[in-house]
Amino acid sequence: MDLFDECLEALGEQKEILSEELTVKYFNSLSKQFPITSWARIDWEKVKNKKRIEYSDELFKWLKDNGIADTSVIILWNPSDDPAVKTTLENALAVIDDVTAVGSDTFMYSELGYVIEFYHDGEVTVGMAN
Repeated sequence: MDLFDECLEALGEQKEILSEELTVKYFNSLSKQFPITSWARIDWEKVKNKKRIEYSDELFKWLKDNGIADTSVIILWNPSDDPAVKTTLENALAVIDDVTAVGSDTFMYSELGYVIEFYHDGEVTVGMAN
């Protein structure tokens, strides 16, 4: 069993594995909404509405402060050939070590225009598309 399979098992029933086409679509959408550096990280200096996160309660407060109630997210990994997975933020955070183990960097992207980046150095940042 590889790390992706372990992640899927940890996420349980509350998930949807997306097609390769949808995975590409969401990566493209993410890169259109957020500035990406040459080393494939979000360029947070260019994002106005952002917050570094230390604890998950800060994340939920940021979402609430920005009027976001829907916590559906698309999990994307970079680099990875694994497909994106749709789940809830709560579900993903409950097994975050399994989720972030799949790729060096993990993005939890919402179609509502926000993203949470779990960078490989341990830094976690949430931001809203400009």
